[in-house]
Amino acid sequence: MSRHLTTTESSHLSSLQRCGVCIMLLATSLFLASSAYADNISIGLQEPGTNSGMITTEATGSGNLTISGVSYGTFTVNDVSAQDFTLLGPPGLLNSQSLDISTAKPGVLTIWVTAQGLSFTGVQNFVSSFAVNTLRGSVVGVTENTYFSPTNALYGGTLLKSAVFSGIGTAGPFTKEGATIGTYSVTNQYVIFDIGGTEGNDNITMDLSATPVPEPASFGLMGIGLAAIAALSRRRRAILP
Repeated sequence: MSRHLTTTESSHLSSLQRCGVCIMLLATSLFLASSAYADNISIGLQEPGTNSGMITTEATGSGNLTISGVSYGTFTVNDVSAQDFTLLGPPGLLNSQSLDISTAKPGVLTIWVTAQGLSFTGVQNFVSSFAVNTLRGSVVGVTENTYFSPTNALYGGTLLKSAVFSGIGTAGPFTKEGATIGTYSVTNQYVIFDIGGTEGNDNITMDLSATPVPEPASFGLMGIGLAAIAALSRRRRAILP
């Protein structure tokens, strides 16, 4: 009788433990729910007086995209490179770097880098990090901005964070929540200020990442699973001699 009771309790315990593990796995799958990404990177240049001040898309691609040796307005863009989620892996969304040289004329160059086709339903913590590695000559300032667009827009959207530099330095990481439904995009924007008089150059970078914020339902399921396992452990200790 005692042996039968012990066997039954052990079987019941194992069954409930497996159930608890299943609940936790289900909650984890909801937590990661995920994120299917179909990437497309675009790099655009903009300066007043060039192309009527409109953004000119210089290149599009996926995973890893680079443009080099492009003359635009009062600047020469030596190199703009960008990597998106498919190359970076989680939690990275979009990293970019730009190397530019100005002429002796004053001007303001804006560089846009957008990754489109990201997909996650819920709320994300977007994390922005900024850096200026070189700032010389008549290039006296850089403003770096990050955006996300819940409608998967090309260039711009809702401002996540902005950092203003007048010399070498870093800023961030800064975190801001954003609600996404379906497919969305993120953008890095560099605004480079040249006062003219001499040639100037810059080396600037930006990193943008994101992690999903678990939904309350996921937390609830995880809590139920943990509570079930804890209760079973207490019950097991109670029946063991």
